[in-house]
Amino acid sequence: MYNFEIGWRFVIWIWIGLLPVGLIAQEQHPEIDSTLVDSSTSLADKIRSGEVEFHLRSFYMGTTNRGELLDYHSLAIGAGIGYFSPSFRGFHVGFSGFFVFQVFEHNLRIPDPTTGNVNRYEILLYDMNDFENSRDLDRLEHLYLSYKRSGFQAVLGRQKFNTPFLNEQDNRMRPNIFSGLKLAYENTHWQTTLAWFNQVTMRGTVDWYSVEESFGVYPFGRNVFGTSSGYKGNVRSRGIGVGGFVYRGDHGETFQYWSYLAENVFQMQFAQLEKRTDIGRMNLLLGLQGFYQSALNDGGNMDSAKAYIMKGESSMGYGAKVGFRQRAHEVSMNLLSISNQGRFLFPREWGREVFFASLPRERFEGNGGIRAIALKYDYQFNTYTKGLVGVSTVKHPDINEFTLNKYGVPSYYHFVGSLDHSFDGYLDGLKLKMLVVNKTAKKPGEIPDSNRINRVDLWNFNLVLDYKF
Repeated sequence: MYNFEIGWRFVIWIWIGLLPVGLIAQEQHPEIDSTLVDSSTSLADKIRSGEVEFHLRSFYMGTTNRGELLDYHSLAIGAGIGYFSPSFRGFHVGFSGFFVFQVFEHNLRIPDPTTGNVNRYEILLYDMNDFENSRDLDRLEHLYLSYKRSGFQAVLGRQKFNTPFLNEQDNRMRPNIFSGLKLAYENTHWQTTLAWFNQVTMRGTVDWYSVEESFGVYPFGRNVFGTSSGYKGNVRSRGIGVGGFVYRGDHGETFQYWSYLAENVFQMQFAQLEKRTDIGRMNLLLGLQGFYQSALNDGGNMDSAKAYIMKGESSMGYGAKVGFRQRAHEVSMNLLSISNQGRFLFPREWGREVFFASLPRERFEGNGGIRAIALKYDYQFNTYTKGLVGVSTVKHPDINEFTLNKYGVPSYYHFVGSLDHSFDGYLDGLKLKMLVVNKTAKKPGEIPDSNRINRVDLWNFNLVLDYKF
């Protein structure tokens, strides 16, 4: 199996070594990329013409739990720098790094006295695998060689990657970054993507993990036997394969199909169709989506107590959307149904699922037998400011039905309010985001505190300042 960790280093050093030769060759043959060549400039001048990006970010998050259960608060700040070289015959390199610093925290590293549970949301601002680390939080993120020409692109190395399930999940201090090879082609109407990744670094961590090591970095819930899942450190997988196709028509239609392969563990197929139609002064918005997942071989380990997904286990689900858009207003009703034949499983370490009915601060992953209905209202105040109000009702299997409810999350009502503002003029590049979330159990009197804390009957507050220049 090809080792990308060695491969991208080798290619980048070869590219850097050949760059001066290529520039000399261009001077001898000015008809080739002559716009990039000026005999009065040096290699250093070429390198200086690349883009340097600075990134500053601060994130306050607080969670208030019901009753005597612990509340949590924290403020993180961080900064990063990246360099992206100018294109040379379609090639360019990029790299970036980022560090995070904890300004203050309240109760993040204290188990709740009533339940023994630890913090869920705020700790992901830092390193959830090293609770004591609040200062030395830095990591190398992007490091890649890219080739792009005539709609085709190949990227080798550490890179961002976004699809409906495998994605950056950029809702803390740092996003997910994947290491491997991506091939893509795009034209006016459609794009195709093929990718293979063998390493990932995820939000809430500072380390890079092989794909098989990434299973279980986050809390891993219960298996179908009702005991703690034992797959952490026991899954065997060589990597993640992704194939995708996206089509955008001339009449408001968009179709996408994605295929995911966690080698030796599971496969998943996902399709989504959306249509926008003009009806008078409004747009009618329609959408359908569906997925099917099944285990591969033994689900990662021959011992079922150590497998990520049970041998023979499968799940499927579908979603729908109907909505209206008129000028700055958009209202939609969104549905999701997941069958009770098995659990929908996709490592939370790899991204956040994007269903029509999804709202911030909760997921449907880990469950079967789900019914969710979400009403969303988006308002575009002006070019720089937009808001969202979302409410939903989510029916989970009983918290003790561990064959369908991996994390023991009760049925709940969900409320979200958010405001996003992008500054211009003197503060161009600065973005402000405010997010307020409430989750309330449908039957609060029947929920033990161990299944309540950081899951339901809580308020979650977020204030994010992001500045790139």
